[in-house]
Amino acid sequence: MALIGATAALLALASVAQCEETKSPFQRFAERCLEHGPRYDQTVALARESGWPDLADDMTMGIQPLGEPATFQGWLVNSDGTSPFEAVVVARGPVGRKTVESCTMAFAGTDAAAFERSFASTGGRASGEQKGQGRVRKFFAIEREGVKEALTLDLPIYPNGADEVVASVVAEQQIEN
Repeated sequence: MALIGATAALLALASVAQCEETKSPFQRFAERCLEHGPRYDQTVALARESGWPDLADDMTMGIQPLGEPATFQGWLVNSDGTSPFEAVVVARGPVGRKTVESCTMAFAGTDAAAFERSFASTGGRASGEQKGQGRVRKFFAIEREGVKEALTLDLPIYPNGADEVVASVVAEQQIEN
């Protein structure tokens, strides 16, 4: 009987993992960061529950968008060694007189053009861009339910279908009752 229960649990985990694999990188970003805004505490809990390994602090700091966060954490989402790099980073810190939270995801081996098309469908209003050597950072603003959010998309200038993409959302910290 225990063997049947264990087998059922493994099959359930495998189907969740398989479902995750069929989602596009943008869909995973939307679910983890965008749909509900950055949620520092909930993302930390999800990472612990999922057993994601920690991302090195220097990589985490390099990915997160806040200048000097009060706290930050990052994880490698797929550590199986066969999947392309995917990381989630959350940070919390002051911007002016407000405390903001950010949620960022970094992907390797991603179709940057498809990611950008999906990103554009969020309804965000373009608010600028910065070009660097080989990369472009695009800024968007969106307001949902009275909360203003800043979205950032970092892409290669010349995407080739197997690109590095970094997407972030930053919003004022929401205190849940």
